[in-house]
Amino acid sequence: MTDGLNPLINLNDLDEYEQHLQSLQQGLLDPHRFVGIRLNLGIYAQRQDGMCMVRAKLPGGRLTPRQLLGFAEGAEHYSATDSVHLTTRQDIQFHFVALEQTPKLQHHLAAHNIATREAGGNTVRNITGCALSGACPGENVDITPYVEKTSQYFVRHPLTQALPRKFKISFSGCASDCANGLVHDLGIVATQQDGEPGFRLLAGGGLGSKPMEAIELRRFVPEALLIPAVEAVLALHDKYSDRKRRMRSRIKFVVADKGAEEFGKLFDKEFERTTSAFSPEDAPLAEWRQPSPQPDNYALALRGPVEQHQEGLVVLPIHVPYGKLLLAQLRDLADLMTHEGLTELRATTDQNLCLFNIPADRLAHITAALEKMDLKPPKCGDRVVSCPGTSTCPMGITASREIASRLSGGVSDLAVRINGCQNACANANISDIGLYGKGRRHHGKLVPSYTLLLGGDGSSNGGSLGIKGPDIPAVRTPMAVQLIHDRYHADSKKDESFRQWARREGKEYFDNLLSSLSTVGPMELFFLVREYGDSRVFKVEAQGIGECAGTQAAPADKLLLDARYESELSTAFAAKNKYTEAAECVDGQILLSGRSLLAAIQDDRHLSEFNALQLALKEHYAAETALLDGLERLCNQHRSFTDNPDELQYPALAEAANAWTALVQKCLDHIHAAVHTEELKRSGTDG
Repeated sequence: MTDGLNPLINLNDLDEYEQHLQSLQQGLLDPHRFVGIRLNLGIYAQRQDGMCMVRAKLPGGRLTPRQLLGFAEGAEHYSATDSVHLTTRQDIQFHFVALEQTPKLQHHLAAHNIATREAGGNTVRNITGCALSGACPGENVDITPYVEKTSQYFVRHPLTQALPRKFKISFSGCASDCANGLVHDLGIVATQQDGEPGFRLLAGGGLGSKPMEAIELRRFVPEALLIPAVEAVLALHDKYSDRKRRMRSRIKFVVADKGAEEFGKLFDKEFERTTSAFSPEDAPLAEWRQPSPQPDNYALALRGPVEQHQEGLVVLPIHVPYGKLLLAQLRDLADLMTHEGLTELRATTDQNLCLFNIPADRLAHITAALEKMDLKPPKCGDRVVSCPGTSTCPMGITASREIASRLSGGVSDLAVRINGCQNACANANISDIGLYGKGRRHHGKLVPSYTLLLGGDGSSNGGSLGIKGPDIPAVRTPMAVQLIHDRYHADSKKDESFRQWARREGKEYFDNLLSSLSTVGPMELFFLVREYGDSRVFKVEAQGIGECAGTQAAPADKLLLDARYESELSTAFAAKNKYTEAAECVDGQILLSGRSLLAAIQDDRHLSEFNALQLALKEHYAAETALLDGLERLCNQHRSFTDNPDELQYPALAEAANAWTALVQKCLDHIHAAVHTEELKRSGTDG
């Protein structure tokens, strides 16, 4: 990434957000609608009243010195903490930002080339990638340009602004699939078939309370058709995922309900449409290469300096305990990179950092400089990843961050990941030893506990979800982790991985091994009903289902977004002289725009004919003569074009359709404002 203008940033977004916040504070904006607006800019409510978590969007986790300074200064001026937090999606988050400070923070971040657009909400979230992309000897291609293009293509895209739920994408540069495509909504793995560059697609993976493994959707998609393939999967999510039951609104449930074969057929149909409208690049985005042999597990853990495939250069991993990066460290790291002429830093999915393109003869000097900042290379046993838990998250049940410091991967250097609830932000299901927090009753008392998950691996190259183990009281969890580690260290076969050993032993083995820790007697309750470092008796204080589920767009707003998507497709078809298909899309745009007006007044008729739409709108909007007259002219114009498709007529038709859709948007805005004003009057809060 260069320090040029970040394509994900649009200052109009920030100005509009500031205006919306002012309207909220003046009582002129429905608070529910405001939630969706702020989530779209990565602004989440914390469990502390008036405090927000603000998340940046860093495709592939890439960072520059300028951005590091932006994070440091942003936290210093607008956050009540001395650090930022690295996430397992290669993002960086601020905590304890007062809501009224969020507009200033947003503008500050934009000035430092840091985007937040669609870092939250029901959109395409930050796209993750291999930690070593661009440097790994075993990669088919540096996936960075593909991560960036996909991120840029779908930000603000009409299709992705009101999805049923969030959508997570990963990119891997080779079959090792270090970016964990097995547990993503869409996993994309670079491959080559008969010398042709392309990608393997995996769909329907996910974690959370109902974890599922992805299916192989396509063994090979040509490099030039990647974007329409991604768009086709997003379109299936938009059309078929459950919008009424948020707990079942991820695409993994569509795959599970329809089955791999039927889902594949739906994809083929959608892919044919998106491909027909798409104009591919003439040449690959990046240079594809013949992978070099690499040692086993070369890129899976990043436990020490790694030689790049560029001769004489090295990648240096940097350990960041539990993802907490201090402001002084951000500044010192930026200064070091600038002084050494280094431009590539990357956040990893294990909450660490990687510094790229270090000349081999400068490695010792740079390592020593980092250690003075208390930024050290990873060491055996420190592969512990944690979510914030109850420290800030409304969904948190247990204090996962506090207990993380008491866990270790031991001399076997096992990966340990701990979550404060079942939502799996720390990816417990794909760790050697994973834990997620819960409250469990023993003898009528609620005990803070963790469910164990054992031997997970998120790679589609032979990986699988972890085996579910017993529930362990929180204060006994470090003992359980140590016992499992010691038994593996003593009993595993030569060169047997923890995952292989855990599966060989099986669930019953772990239930028996840990029975003394999972069993709670009445006389032990006094010591078990509290969490580490907390004198209070434990109680579950999770607040609802949390904002990670996003907010559902109003039916009228969703229909209008669909209309805009049809408009974009129409333009794409026309650019390829496919005017019949372009006219069909304009048809859809007109009908969807009109139906949005009906949905705004709770009329959910699925009208598919212009005449029926015009009659319905005349019934409800008789006073809106400009709207109705514009629709009548547009329908006549569309019929004329359909009867005699003429490329010279299309621009005028498209312009008229877009103008009418814009008029519909203004009408909807007036309706929303009137509804909110009426609600305020009824509630007696209109001043």
